[in-house]
Amino acid sequence: MDSQKELLNKIRILEFVLHDTGLYLDTHPLDQEALRYYHTNREMLDAAIDEYTSYYGPLTMDAVLSKNKWTWIEKPWPWEVEA
Repeated sequence: MDSQKELLNKIRILEFVLHDTGLYLDTHPLDQEALRYYHTNREMLDAAIDEYTSYYGPLTMDAVLSKNKWTWIEKPWPWEVEA
């Protein structure tokens, strides 16, 4: 698996972890260990998204940091990466 696919897979895994942990926290809002786990994984996800964006372009339209030119359409879309 190439590095782009590996990084995209890591992002998907971390997004799932955050979603699942968020569901748990909906019923256990005072669980400090779960909150730490959520925040640790949130930081890992943010770092992975930043890394992906710096190498391969934004994953979502809201991540475009362009002032003079709309760069969202310049690279292949994240779902266009060959399987």
